[in-house]
Amino acid sequence: MEKDAFIMQLRQMIEIKEKISELLLDVNCCPANSLIESLFHGIALDAKKHAEIFKGLLDRAQGLTKAIEEERQSSILDSINKALELEWNIGQQTRNVIDNITDDTTKKVLTSILGDVQRHEITLKNLQELIESMSIDNENIIDKIWKYSIKFDDEEDES
Repeated sequence: MEKDAFIMQLRQMIEIKEKISELLLDVNCCPANSLIESLFHGIALDAKKHAEIFKGLLDRAQGLTKAIEEERQSSILDSINKALELEWNIGQQTRNVIDNITDDTTKKVLTSILGDVQRHEITLKNLQELIESMSIDNENIIDKIWKYSIKFDDEEDES
């Protein structure tokens, strides 16, 4: 894939995810049913999150990302640790409710939430490891490794 095509693809993916988010945020199908409304809203927020992640990848592909300043690392790591504690707590509570409830619809919704919680824990732990290992020098090195680890067709032609 050529670098320009990769960047264009990311831009298209951002646009699609933004449309999904807008579409589902505007759904007003069941104002009297907060569960249905919140499920639509949750998917819309996930689409928005995906668009933002694609934007981050686009920025990285274009070399626009900056290193995290070392004085901010401690504050960020503290926030991650607190979020991990809270996610663990909500995961335990959710498991307990799932194990003790008989309503299948509620179980399905809670199981979906538990999956999100587990993914959040993994993502937060990965972010924690990444941030702990980062200094401005390390980020510059990792940036170079990342940039050169993705091979674009147009780069192969230059060799």
